[in-house]
Amino acid sequence: MAVTKRGNGYQVDFVVNGQRFRPPVFTTEEEAETWEFTARQAIKRGKEVEMPKRAPEAAALGTVEQALTEAKNKRWAYKRGSHRTVLNAENFVKWVGAKEKASVALSLDKIHEFVGYLKDERKVGGSTINKYLSAVSVLIEFAKVARPELPYQEKGQNRTRFFTEEEVDLVVQTLSLWGKHRERDLFIFLVDTGARPYSEATALRWDLIGERKVEFVKTKNGLNRTLPLTTRAWEAVQRQREHNGDGPWTDITEWQMIDLWRSIRVHLPQLKDTVVYTARHTCASWQVIKGIDLMRVMKWMGHKSYQTTLNYAHLAPDHLLDNVAVLEGGASPKLMIINSSHTE
Repeated sequence: MAVTKRGNGYQVDFVVNGQRFRPPVFTTEEEAETWEFTARQAIKRGKEVEMPKRAPEAAALGTVEQALTEAKNKRWAYKRGSHRTVLNAENFVKWVGAKEKASVALSLDKIHEFVGYLKDERKVGGSTINKYLSAVSVLIEFAKVARPELPYQEKGQNRTRFFTEEEVDLVVQTLSLWGKHRERDLFIFLVDTGARPYSEATALRWDLIGERKVEFVKTKNGLNRTLPLTTRAWEAVQRQREHNGDGPWTDITEWQMIDLWRSIRVHLPQLKDTVVYTARHTCASWQVIKGIDLMRVMKWMGHKSYQTTLNYAHLAPDHLLDNVAVLEGGASPKLMIINSSHTE
């Protein structure tokens, strides 16, 4: 990276084919590195490099909590009827973590993950989700971060996006061509295990990896779970042995993956509605599509409530045919509805 400290900011300065690229000083190192990576990818693809339009003084605030405070003091304090919007903003900040960097907390990845949380665990409808997103939109304004395309919900929208096999192949090929081999292997691991990207996959330590299996500890629902690995997931893990670290991907940060996925969305427009977390939905969706019963999908994914797993039930094969097979003494059904008292 050609990023250096300059005064209170960070300067990007590099030369490609005799042309110098030196945009205005960025306030944060993350912004500078993001711009440089995007610019270099544009150059490789023969596209014009877009120079930053935002003035240095419009740089992002440090944390999402600061953005919330600014919005309360400068917007909502003087606007009647904003009590509910403030509560929605506070709930988002509590969920994402008040001390989280605004650039990460208000990224498209985190916002998509929050929408998933609202759907799966809070069981709220599209109109309520849109109200939360309106509050988040104000936080983005006061944080002065790049504004993503917010996933506002259309009436009746309740399907979870997942990758097709062709899309997974495209991502793997693209990351390979870009020389992002470790990130490619992490993506493969996420698709084939359904691991939560940052609390499970990048937190995985070598001592939790056995012979073609891994154990996730301190998971979101507080329960440990052990998963066998597919051949390609196991090979992806083994390729990380040459790197020093506590685990295969412990040195890869959430910000790095968020930033990389922005470039993926630019390079592959068909993936504009996806984030890194989409890989987890893909693992669950593929299992259901191929006939794995919901009980085993629930255990594999580490869902605390079967209601979360039921969000994938619409992808199952025409399981009523299984009823006929059972009544005629044939195979056991592929789809199982879990007892509502089960909370593992």
